[in-house]
This record gives sequence, C-alpha cells and structure tokens, in this order.
Amino acid sequence: MHWLKRAIVASFFFLSVLPTQATPPPFEIVIDGGSPYYYPASAKVPAGAPIRWDNPTGSPHTITHDGCVDGGLCAFDSGVVSPNGSYTAPGLAPGRYPYQCRLHPIMRGVLTIVEPADTSSQT
Repeated sequence: MHWLKRAIVASFFFLSVLPTQATPPPFEIVIDGGSPYYYPASAKVPAGAPIRWDNPTGSPHTITHDGCVDGGLCAFDSGVVSPNGSYTAPGLAPGRYPYQCRLHPIMRGVLTIVEPADTSSQT
C-alpha cells in the first residue's frame, strides 16, 4: 500500500511540471483623446491573443464591434470604460473586426485577426 501512495504522489509531481499551453499576453491598444483615437488604429493581432484597450483619457469610452451596432454578429462590446479603466476582449477567430466608441462614433478602429505567424504590419 505504501508503494501506491508513492506512485500517486509521483504522478501528481510529474503532472505539475509538464508544460502547459500559456495564454499569450494581451495585445495593447491605447485610447486617445485625439485622432486617430485608438492607437494603433489598425492592428494585426494573432488569433487567440487577448486584446486590451486602456483608457488614460478623462472621458468614458466604449470599444464596440460594429456588428453590435448594426445588428450583425456582435464579437465584443466593452460597455462603458471609465477614465483610467481598461477592457480586455478574449482571443478572436481570424477575420476583420471594425469597431467604434458608441459614445463618440467618430472614434473608429479595426482589428485584423490573423494566424499567429502573420503579424508583420501595424499602423
């Protein structure tokens, strides 16, 4: 019976040291009070990577996928992000995701989600 306890303990030890698939760090976008309003305004992000928008401005904003506004598929909608707040969207499937601030519709950005090896350009 003692050997069984050791085998169980050893199994837990080896399972705990096996590599796990880590979540990639979030891709960061900063909200700005002036044009282009989201920096970068157009971003290529690897599929599966979370995306975080930081709001260092003195005004509330939203990060709302256009599909949420025009009745299409709604991929993400932050709700109101307070000054000095942030919003993180989970990783998205490959595709193009235009978004806007519902409170200030002039504020627009676009995410292009690509397979992980294709993140060569950002603006």
